[in-house]
Amino acid sequence: MPKSRRSGFTLIELLVVIAIIAILIALLLPAVQQAREAARRSQCKNNLKQIGLAMHNYHDVHQQFPPAAVWQGNSGVGGTAPENARDASWGATWVVMALPFLDQAPLYNQYDSNLPARSANSNSATSPLRQNLPFISCPSHPFVGTRLTQDFDGFAKGNYAVNVGAGRFLRQADFSNGSYKGPMSVIGQYGAKFRDITDGTSQAILASEICKVDNGGDDRGAWGWCTGPTFGGRGINGAPMTPNTTSLSDSSHYASNDNTNRNFNLRNDPDNANNGGVAARSFHVGGVQAVMCDGSVRFFSENIDQATYLNLLSIADGNVLGEF
Repeated sequence: MPKSRRSGFTLIELLVVIAIIAILIALLLPAVQQAREAARRSQCKNNLKQIGLAMHNYHDVHQQFPPAAVWQGNSGVGGTAPENARDASWGATWVVMALPFLDQAPLYNQYDSNLPARSANSNSATSPLRQNLPFISCPSHPFVGTRLTQDFDGFAKGNYAVNVGAGRFLRQADFSNGSYKGPMSVIGQYGAKFRDITDGTSQAILASEICKVDNGGDDRGAWGWCTGPTFGGRGINGAPMTPNTTSLSDSSHYASNDNTNRNFNLRNDPDNANNGGVAARSFHVGGVQAVMCDGSVRFFSENIDQATYLNLLSIADGNVLGEF
């Protein structure tokens, strides 16, 4: 009787099949990653849209946007704030004031507005300012669980920041410059009324994205601290900072001494904090998303014209841009 032969793949055939599968995976993986990023970017856009709606609802109730932060120093709330982001008398930020309009009234009710932020508001295990809030975190940004802990127990971090104008966020002279003024301010404790936005609400950025880092000494994104959820148009020595700029590092008052990070969008220069600022930055490819003062959400390329971008950060510089 003839012997039966066992059927099966030869080694060469098996290698060919594996190679074909590897090629298919290599072709499909970028598409899968792009689909995931598109979903994350859509969620980020929705987060910004909700922030825009919350700011409009706040305006309906209070007849103005909230200030970027309030100061509770010797002059009381609304007094002349210092050009010092480490002052212990800083109080509530715009995020805290907007919580009731973001369906977070229970969290807001845990905050004691009679106390500064650096108090029981931030240093107890159940304090509201230690909570990681998903609706102010961009899903494209790597997760950061580390809180801002320098000088106090801690402030959780997010990715969305309000526009404090075309200048630096803690410079009285920049705030007083009408062509630099944004819809909110830290040093001026200012929240604009719609009538103040003479360039048009569709022509002024309200809020955008910033980067945060896994470092307890870095304030960027710390949503309960005065400078944490803010960005502006100028950095070190007043140099303009466009989205995702690689010509300048961020320079905030609680800097992480991280000026050698290979990812430029995460660098923070501690040596120029009093003369610097934070730029709009994101992990989206090519630019950042921002909500305008009219509530619409736009994507701004990192290659945007510098002068055009600075005009968009100002609410009343007289430059009406039309299409951009």
